[in-house]
Amino acid sequence: MKIMSKIFKIMRKNPVLNLMLNELVFLKLWKRNWKARHIRKIRVEQANRVLDSVNPVANHIFFLCVPTHNNMGDQAQRYCIENWIKENYPDHQIIAVSTWPFYDKKFRKRFEKLVKQNDFFVIQSGYCTTSTHADHFVHRYVAKVFINNRILIMPQTVRFLTEHHAKQTGKIYNKHPKLLFLARDRVSFEMAKKFFDKTKVHLYPDIVTTLIGSKHFNKERNGVLLCVRNDGEKFYESDAIQKLQKQFQKRGITCDLSDTNSDLVFEELLPIFEEKLEQILEKFASYKVVITDRYHGTIFSMISNTPVIVIATKDHKVKTGTEWFKGIYDGAYYNAGNLDEALFLAEKILSENIVLNNAEYFKTNYYNKLKLLFDSEVEN
Repeated sequence: MKIMSKIFKIMRKNPVLNLMLNELVFLKLWKRNWKARHIRKIRVEQANRVLDSVNPVANHIFFLCVPTHNNMGDQAQRYCIENWIKENYPDHQIIAVSTWPFYDKKFRKRFEKLVKQNDFFVIQSGYCTTSTHADHFVHRYVAKVFINNRILIMPQTVRFLTEHHAKQTGKIYNKHPKLLFLARDRVSFEMAKKFFDKTKVHLYPDIVTTLIGSKHFNKERNGVLLCVRNDGEKFYESDAIQKLQKQFQKRGITCDLSDTNSDLVFEELLPIFEEKLEQILEKFASYKVVITDRYHGTIFSMISNTPVIVIATKDHKVKTGTEWFKGIYDGAYYNAGNLDEALFLAEKILSENIVLNNAEYFKTNYYNKLKLLFDSEVEN
């Protein structure tokens, strides 16, 4: 990972190599889009049915890039964003559309005819303001085409592989007078301010933090939960995680391995999401400590009042995300520089038998104020 980071850094600094990197990113995107042609057809059909339900005389909020996979963290964002919209704009019809339909030209043409001047857009939060994320095309498309409509881009992790892509995005965003961009960590905020210098940018926590303080569990707690990812963002290989698990077990400490992905496919998960979210929070609340490299694994731990140890990922997302908790939930979270430190911290937490009662903070201090911020920043 460190070697690849150095290679990318060298390529970005050299004009010729940077051009090659741009072409490699383009090829990667083309390959991804080609592979997705089957699922894209399915999503277009689903989205067209959603558009069939649009009330032509109502005011609309187009909630775009809604996730269609089974990751509970992303779906928790969707759930919280929809609740925020309902609470703050009860007189609007919510039109939720996923990402892939916007890669279809016919769908885009139909969609553009439905949007009225008083309608506005809310964009799903996530690690999406990046060179290679499928959602990022939709972000730029909406900002470029709907220049007279208000746009709220919910908290994003920002990471561009090349400065060229960052500047391209900035050029589009900077021309939109009614765009509010939320960055969900300090690194992303600084990058957004640099490249989107004429855009209204604010530092804002992930919306799932609004659930902290809303749940109370009276469960017997035992052992450690390793909630770790198994994808391209993971820093530690599976062998290292399994070794850590065995170290706990050798000490007579229960240690289970899990992730934030549901066993259900999206179509099965969505109708019963609240129930499944409650179940995963109950699960987190049954342990004395959680060790995770998942951003929402960290937040789920905070919601369930379980001390959490954050381990490294390949980028800044998770570690900088915990900066939100500093001075608010001290003693509820820890950052571990390596797996040995994670083991040490977990044993310390277990020996101290820490009991938490995390109070509500982010809903009151941020999301209850977001409507006023959005309306005032991008007023008609």
